[in-house]
Amino acid sequence: MTVERSTEVMATYLGEVLGKRRFDLIPEFVDDEMLDHATGMRGPSALHAHATGFCENIPGVEIEVESIVATKDAAFGIWNWKGEPIQSMGNSENGNPVFPQRVLSVFKLSGGMLIEYEAFVDAGQVRAQISAP
Repeated sequence: MTVERSTEVMATYLGEVLGKRRFDLIPEFVDDEMLDHATGMRGPSALHAHATGFCENIPGVEIEVESIVATKDAAFGIWNWKGEPIQSMGNSENGNPVFPQRVLSVFKLSGGMLIEYEAFVDAGQVRAQISAP
């Protein structure tokens, strides 16, 4: 596997799958046993469910890629989304909806294919939204 392939996999996911709703591309870069840590599901259908669920919750979502950093067996994408979610991603103690919009996607790859996916949100954004009056 190469750094270029790792970069390509992340760029395809963020720019094409999420950005242009090209869910049909998922089987081209996702291993049959890929683990999506957010859902606990495996395989291309897991990433398909994750990506479509995200996009369906934010109709017309716009994706802005800040940066992609890759190694031979991993890729890290920092990105933001813009849009109006149907459902919040949680609520603060005050009942305010929480919408963390800055995300770090972490891909573990093997043989040019995605084998593990984890996503992390910006803790500073979440803290600010939770503590907002």
